[in-house]
Amino acid sequence: MRALMNLAIEPALRLFEVSTLVVITPSSQAVKRVLKVMADTPMGAIHIVRDRYPRSRAHQILSCRLLDLSQAA
Repeated sequence: MRALMNLAIEPALRLFEVSTLVVITPSSQAVKRVLKVMADTPMGAIHIVRDRYPRSRAHQILSCRLLDLSQAA
């Protein structure tokens, strides 16, 4: 599984699915993307998406799951 994560912003305790519109240069068209983000809070997940895609708009949290860290090893 590939997910966005930035430990400098928030610890990765939950898995969020975030829907966002990403503006693509040079055509300035927007593409809807659903991204998996590992963060602790919904606002932290949106902050991580904005950090990775600065031209993103219309962020929406679709789902949230608590990570089971015992199965990660």
